[in-house]
Amino acid sequence: MLVSESFRYQEVSGFKFGYSWIGRPKMFTHIYYVDGLLIDTGQSRARKKILEGTKALNIDRIFITHHHEDHSGNIKPLQKQHQCKAYASELCCKLMKDPPRLSLVQKLTWGDREPSHDLTPVTHELRTPRFNFSLIPIPGHAPDMVALYEPERKWLFSADLYINSYIGYFLKDEGILDQIASLKKVLQLDFKVLFCGHNPQMKNAKQQLAQKLDFLETFYEKVVFQYSQGAVAQEILVRMQLKENRFVKIASQGNLSKLNMVKSAIRDFERQTP
Repeated sequence: MLVSESFRYQEVSGFKFGYSWIGRPKMFTHIYYVDGLLIDTGQSRARKKILEGTKALNIDRIFITHHHEDHSGNIKPLQKQHQCKAYASELCCKLMKDPPRLSLVQKLTWGDREPSHDLTPVTHELRTPRFNFSLIPIPGHAPDMVALYEPERKWLFSADLYINSYIGYFLKDEGILDQIASLKKVLQLDFKVLFCGHNPQMKNAKQQLAQKLDFLETFYEKVVFQYSQGAVAQEILVRMQLKENRFVKIASQGNLSKLNMVKSAIRDFERQTP
């Protein structure tokens, strides 16, 4: 089943897309349009709906927040449809020339994405006729991830920094301390609305993001305590009563799991220890 919905908040148009082999989708992506700028391109599994939903928009530029397949799945089709340039961070531009391989569950959920060789790197800001977006590196979930901040409207386009106040699993290469640092950095900004790539927050945005920070800090501290007592990753998983989603772990070949969260905390702790 394909699901597409849209909403409007001030000058921002949001588009929600989901795909599932059976029944209603449980996971959705959001892309955003404001003043000629399209932020992210969604997943290739929903390509037809995304192209149809954005056809009437006057898109003159695209920005990719990071290289993950649910954000970069339709770069070339949308560029072709709107005859526009696409921008990203320097690292994202590099990664999209030869995107990392995906697990089976990622392909089933979001679909794959093709390489993009003509992304234009941009570093500090992105201007539209009416707005000036500051680009803020927020690594952790992905090394190339960038948020867009519009201080006059107090908008934060946060990519996957939020998702939810509770996180059920990590990718193998996610860094928990980088995420904590990114959250702290963003919470210094004056914003009221959180345009998340999966779960936008129109009210109490800062409080929601602060809850995510508290969750990750608490999780990290608990893992480090157990590790300091001599427990290894699998033992810590049991001691903290963390239950894996077996289907996700198996279908992703271990690329998505709670164990990865534990290992990320251990890995970062060891890097911090002299």
